[in-house]
Amino acid sequence: MNYIVLDMEWNQSYPRPDAAGKKRVRNEIIEIGAVKLSEDVSFLDTYKRLVRPAFIKRLNSHVKKLTGITAKMLEGGGFFPDVIDEFRAWCGEDMCLITWGYDDVPMLISCLKMYGLPTDWVKKWYNLQVIFNAQTDGGSNQRSLKYALEYFNCEIDEKHPWHDALNDACYTAAICRRLDLPAGIAAYGDAGPKISDYELISGLRPLAKNRYIYVLENGKLRCSDAFNHNLCPVCGERMSRGRWVDMGRRKPVTLCECAKHGKFVMRLGAVNSGGERVAVKVTYESTPEAEAAYNRRLERMNEKGGRKRERAAEQKKEEKGQTV
Repeated sequence: MNYIVLDMEWNQSYPRPDAAGKKRVRNEIIEIGAVKLSEDVSFLDTYKRLVRPAFIKRLNSHVKKLTGITAKMLEGGGFFPDVIDEFRAWCGEDMCLITWGYDDVPMLISCLKMYGLPTDWVKKWYNLQVIFNAQTDGGSNQRSLKYALEYFNCEIDEKHPWHDALNDACYTAAICRRLDLPAGIAAYGDAGPKISDYELISGLRPLAKNRYIYVLENGKLRCSDAFNHNLCPVCGERMSRGRWVDMGRRKPVTLCECAKHGKFVMRLGAVNSGGERVAVKVTYESTPEAEAAYNRRLERMNEKGGRKRERAAEQKKEEKGQTV
């Protein structure tokens, strides 16, 4: 089995609402870089391709500054389905993907689904951060790639800057060769990478983004509209909504359902903008995995609330007994 060390760059945008039923894309892969390592972690080959955008034609200025990729460069890139066919052939059949972090593979799966392409070939993947932590200090923090390189005294070449997909894949491959990769993967187990609920939601395809300004309500800053304004991102009709639950980083998540277009996931966050407190609500395309994670959290919250009510009832009985 070969190891495919993968890194990608993608464009980001929050476009204006499109016509009902039309796909609204917020992230689109624009570069794929990879290093192929043998089973004994020997270097075999590299892969690098730019991807010509089909949905987000305007290059995000932040992405341009970060990656050095220009719109002119992307004009010479291949179309995503063609690049993926080429990349899959380059990877071979007997392989697994290695990434630094949890973002790349969910983004790849999202784009594959967007084009109706198969995703089964990317299910076997591992986050090298987990193996690095397990074989170094045993921590649980998500270390940066730079931290790992400095930990092993690896050379960081200024001629090979960060946020180039192949450069970052090469740096990640250098970490692979300094770890016991087969042992790390064996310790991972057959379940694959353990993605937190927060990261699971972040990997969904965003469909709409709305902002709501906090206002004073009974002497407190509140934003009731953000919680109650639940419209379908396709038809604009009001959706039914479940309870809000915490799925990580204090950003509540709920599951909504449109009678015409099915289920969607919503997540709330808050930012300070121009001296005002603003709630930001993102509506995502739902998946069975996201719905299962939401239901687990909801069940856990209900159980916790039930135990709290039981304790309160017992305390009330005790207090009543003491006054008799």
